[in-house]
Amino acid sequence: MGKVPGKPDGYATAPSAVVGGKEINPGRKHANHSFIGPGYSIAHPGIFPHNPKAQTFTMKEWLEFDWRAGWGTNEFEDKVAAKKIKVNFPKRWADGLDREDARQIIDENLKKLDQRDDLRRQVMENGTKVDGPFIDGTPRVGKTLEFSYKIKNLNTGHNLPSGSLGAQPQLWVNVALIDPDGKNIWESGYIDSNGDMADLHSLDVADGKVKTDQQLVSFQTKFLTTNIKGTDREMYLPVNFDIDPLPHLRPPQVPTTVLNHPPLVRMENHSLTPLGEKEAKYEVPGKLITKPGKYRLAFRMRSRAEPIYFMRFVGATKEMERRMNERMLSFKASTVELEVKP
Repeated sequence: MGKVPGKPDGYATAPSAVVGGKEINPGRKHANHSFIGPGYSIAHPGIFPHNPKAQTFTMKEWLEFDWRAGWGTNEFEDKVAAKKIKVNFPKRWADGLDREDARQIIDENLKKLDQRDDLRRQVMENGTKVDGPFIDGTPRVGKTLEFSYKIKNLNTGHNLPSGSLGAQPQLWVNVALIDPDGKNIWESGYIDSNGDMADLHSLDVADGKVKTDQQLVSFQTKFLTTNIKGTDREMYLPVNFDIDPLPHLRPPQVPTTVLNHPPLVRMENHSLTPLGEKEAKYEVPGKLITKPGKYRLAFRMRSRAEPIYFMRFVGATKEMERRMNERMLSFKASTVELEVKP
C-alpha cells in the first residue's frame, strides 16, 4: 500500500533496517502492509487488535470482560468500591486491579480501531467521486422533484466495492430531502431496525414493518441461485435450493475449488468496474412537497462489511451484530440547499 490510502501517490521511503544506529539501504521503498480496506473487526476489543499486553488473559477470559459496562474505568470502579453498584464478576475479573489493567488494553485497542477507521474513510473517499445533485427543472410545490448524482470509481484496478465473492461488503447511497421546518419528508437508502437496507433481504420488509426502498441504489453484489425448476433467486450464500426450503449442495462435475462456488450459481454484479460510473436517479413525489421555501438535500454513501441478515443466518451473536453496525462507514457526505417555489 502506498503512502496515501486510495491514491496512487507513490510510496514512502525508509531504510530496510537500522543496525547499530546505522541505516541500511536508506531511501528504500517502504510499503504499508496494514491492508486498509472497507472491512473492519467485530471481535472483542481485548482480542483484536493484537496487543502483547493482552496475552496476560486468555481469549475466553476476554470474552467474559464486559467492556461496555465500563469495567476498569475510574467511574465504574469508584462505584463498586463505594458499594453503589454490585456486580457478580467472573472469578478471573473479581480483582479490580485486573479490571483496570484490562481497561488500559481496551482503551489502547479502541484507539487503534478508530485510527484504522480514519484510514478506511480515506480509502473510500479517495477512491470515489460524486458529482451532483443535478436537478431537473425548477422545484415547485406539488411538483415531482427529479434529481440525480453521478458516482464514479476512481480506482484503476479494483471494483467498487472490491474484495468480495458476493454477499459482502455492502455499499449504498443514502439521500434525504428535508423541508423548511427541518422534517425529513423523503429518503432512500434508509435502514430497518436491524441496520439492513430495505431491500428484499430485509427481515423488517418481509414482516411488513418497513416499506421496500423502491429507489435504492446499492453496489452490493448478490448470488443468483437456482431451484429445481423455475427462475433464479437472489441469495446471500452461493448455495442452490430445492423445492423444500433446505439448502442442498449438489455434487459438482467440476471441483468447487476451481469454480469458487457450487455449479449453477451466478453473480448478480452491481459493483462499479475500475473507472466505472453510475448515475443514481431519484424522484420525490410532488404530494410530499407541500410548502415553498428552502429545502435541504442530504447525501452520503455508506459502507458495511456484512449485512445483518447474513450474520443472523450464520449464527452471529447480538454483540457481533452491534459491532458490525457501530463501525458502519459514512463518506462523501454533502448537503445542498434548493429553493422550492410556490
